[in-house]
Amino acid sequence: MFTEHRSYTVAVLVIQVLGRLRVWHDDLEVDAGPPARRLMLGVLALNAGRLTTRRELIESLWGERPPSSAVNVLHTHTKHLRRLLDPRHSPRDQGGVLSTVGDGYLLRLPEAALDLLRFRRTMAAAQRAGSDGDPARAAALFREALRLWEDDDPLCDVPALEDHPKVWGLKAERRRAQLSYWDLMLRAGHAAEIIAALAAQGAANPLDEAVQARLIRAYQATGQRTIAFERYEATRLVLAEELGVEPSEELERAHRHLLEEQESRGVPRIPRQLPAPVPDFTGRAGELALLDAANARRPPGIAVICGTAGVGKTALAVHWGHRNRELFPDGRIHLDLRGDDAEHALPPHEALGRLLTAVGVSDQDIPADTQSRAARWRTETDGRRLLVLLDNAASAEQVRPLLPGTHDTLMVITSRDRLATLVALHGAHRVELDLLPRTDAVHLLRRLLDERAGTDPGSVDSLATICARLPLALRLAAEYAGAQAHLPLAGVVTRLRRAGPLELLDWGGGAAIRHVFGCSYRLLDAEAQRLFRLLSLNPAPHSTPACVAALSDVDEIGAARLLHRLASAHLLRCDALGRYGFHDLLRAYAAEMSLAMDGEAERQAAVDRLLEHYCGTAVEASGTLYPGWSGSWRHAGLALKPGGVTLTPGAALSWLDGELASFGTICQFAVRQGRPERAVTLAAALHRYLEAGHGTEALSIYECAVDAARGMGDSEGEAHLRTNAGVILRLLGRYAPAVEELSEALELCRRIGNRHGQARSLSNLGIIEERLGEFASSAARHSEAIALYREIDDPFGQAAALTNLGNLEESIGEHTEAARHFLAAHDIFAALGERAGQAIALSNLGQIYSSLGEDALAVAKLREALSLFREIEHRDGEATALSNLGTALCRQAKFDESLWHLEQALAIFQATKHRYGEASVLNAIGEALRTMGRDGEAAQRHRLALAIAAETGDEDERGRAAAALENLG
Repeated sequence: MFTEHRSYTVAVLVIQVLGRLRVWHDDLEVDAGPPARRLMLGVLALNAGRLTTRRELIESLWGERPPSSAVNVLHTHTKHLRRLLDPRHSPRDQGGVLSTVGDGYLLRLPEAALDLLRFRRTMAAAQRAGSDGDPARAAALFREALRLWEDDDPLCDVPALEDHPKVWGLKAERRRAQLSYWDLMLRAGHAAEIIAALAAQGAANPLDEAVQARLIRAYQATGQRTIAFERYEATRLVLAEELGVEPSEELERAHRHLLEEQESRGVPRIPRQLPAPVPDFTGRAGELALLDAANARRPPGIAVICGTAGVGKTALAVHWGHRNRELFPDGRIHLDLRGDDAEHALPPHEALGRLLTAVGVSDQDIPADTQSRAARWRTETDGRRLLVLLDNAASAEQVRPLLPGTHDTLMVITSRDRLATLVALHGAHRVELDLLPRTDAVHLLRRLLDERAGTDPGSVDSLATICARLPLALRLAAEYAGAQAHLPLAGVVTRLRRAGPLELLDWGGGAAIRHVFGCSYRLLDAEAQRLFRLLSLNPAPHSTPACVAALSDVDEIGAARLLHRLASAHLLRCDALGRYGFHDLLRAYAAEMSLAMDGEAERQAAVDRLLEHYCGTAVEASGTLYPGWSGSWRHAGLALKPGGVTLTPGAALSWLDGELASFGTICQFAVRQGRPERAVTLAAALHRYLEAGHGTEALSIYECAVDAARGMGDSEGEAHLRTNAGVILRLLGRYAPAVEELSEALELCRRIGNRHGQARSLSNLGIIEERLGEFASSAARHSEAIALYREIDDPFGQAAALTNLGNLEESIGEHTEAARHFLAAHDIFAALGERAGQAIALSNLGQIYSSLGEDALAVAKLREALSLFREIEHRDGEATALSNLGTALCRQAKFDESLWHLEQALAIFQATKHRYGEASVLNAIGEALRTMGRDGEAAQRHRLALAIAAETGDEDERGRAAAALENLG
């Protein structure tokens, strides 16, 4: 651009402001100085030929708070600028390029010396040529004027002047010049010469209606009518989305010219029927990518978007359609099939008539019968790149007659049904739409609530939870919050929780939550409706077919069939494990319908069957996995009856793992339903399973069940459950509350004469006393427990107590006695088929053999124990075996293998929050590292073990860590 000045040989000086600020002396560009001086020169150049007051310069440089030295600084800058602009004159010379006039400065430049003056002179000449009827010369002068601009923005490298009124005024001059030039070229029939520049400006300024109108005219003039229509539609949508306004008269006029030309040529109108996209569309990146992939397939064919009511199926389809409108130059059709209303669903015959009308077939040319209409539709769509959005389809049967004969047209179908037939027979690409992820749900609410969301993010998160992350509910809740402007968001959340979300979100006519759920419900047959209602009685987050069979009093095959029907209608969700559930809003609707339609006797019978299912299956599963433990229930006076199913060990463990998150909820539900004995039964049946690394869940279950037993006056049950709770607290390393719980259980057992309960409490108190270093007391507890178990002929309890006594003897160095007791325990457990007990005994034996230096035997026993623990998925037992095996391998100098086993054990103990085990294995890792000569790392592990042992009061591991650290120095 700078070469423009070379033809002005008279002017030594050239200043450019139409882009960057640049100063030239002949062909040499000179530095204009520091930012403040460049800013001052920029203001002076904008006012070239007119006085620039000191006040204007000071405000430009410093704003409203100039320094006291401002005038002196201006004088300094002026002196340097005079030297820069006119080096032949003295800086004090007032007759040069820059002079002081009164209370300001005057920059005197000839037109040739300033690109701004040349631009204005050339523009004036262009306008005169246009008025004189010389469009060719006018166009040439416009081009010359616009070429003077190096950048869209004047003084673009002087950011402090970005908002200066004269800069904005100069931008407006350039815009007028561009528009005038484009108008001239369009009138002269030279649209092809400017279409590239117009398209670039249009892409950079999508909201500039004047540019967009001229771009539409240019496309029309060059025969690109489809693209012209697309450009109008895109501009209309962005104006609606970004500004909430309709197109201006200028843009509408360009559109009318297109339509008039189309009609005069007899060209069928291109359908543009997609509804306006929802504002603030949020998330769904994965689903949009799936639609992109469906369209990218060759041939593209059919995409089915399915999901529950209110999840945003139509919003996704419309958003994708608008985003990809340029891919469908022959049009976008939208047809609501009204599948949510069985009585008013659109028949294929009528739907075909509307589709044919959309592609330009006149009423008189539309065939009378359905088959002929379908054939005509296939003819009309052949070779046309159309997007057809069939919204709200009821079934595949409703849609199949509407499918085109070729794959040039992309069919996007939304439905609450999975439309399996379309996928199976027509290769449809299914996009399952689930609830919004929490981050997207919160983001949507923040956008909808605007400033209010920033003041109370906690309430925004609560609102997302109340609305079950369902997009329709989120939008209605935001609208409700907006109507309650007098309430803080926390108040809105409180009101929603108090009245129930269905009650307060039940507005908006056809958009109301209750209405849209009701439409899906009414499409079900009576059996499926009944099951949908009864499922609301199960408080667990999910239901298996076996659970549903009990709840609804049908066989499991019938239950699976009904569940599939509900899932296909997206009234239930099925997870990867084959369990079914629904979100909170659907649950609330199902509960509301059950209260209205199911009698109290039927509801209570369903609840009884549900609780019987959970208790019976828990007893069956525990009896399968831990057969020796059933004697504990019997001795505690608990009559636990297995369910009517037979479970393999794998199925038993799978069921327990799958329902773990539900057990606490079911216990609390049983108490609320007036069936506290069911809570006691369920908690008692789960004890051995809960011991195996599920301590956190166990404590909440036992808290509920102990209260239930106490409330019933069931002392046997209370004592048994309190002992169970004490065991869990012990395993978690919380010794003080464990001792309190076990001591109270022991006293209660003594009062009611329950010798089995006494033995269990004594044995567990002995374990804790061993951990706390109280060895004599611990030995006495274990001996008393063994004697009690023998008196009542409980071999399982006897074997468990022998194991505990062996652990004590091993910890105080009595290895031979410990081994004898472990072997005796193992034999009893093996006779009882109690694999967990066998594994524990084997693990303990392995540790003893390792201590005695019989490393090969130790490793063999420990590997056998580890295999058993893994078979029954006893996590804490697995970790103990891994830890003992790591120690044995270290003795064999297999250091890498040793550390790998120890680190695996640590990870499990940390995951199950087994604090004693964590401290023990940290000490073992420290000892292994020290053996390897890695003393610094060893000390770090021992310090961690010491901190945990101090926290839990574990004297055994505390002393072990302290001694190791002392030896390490």
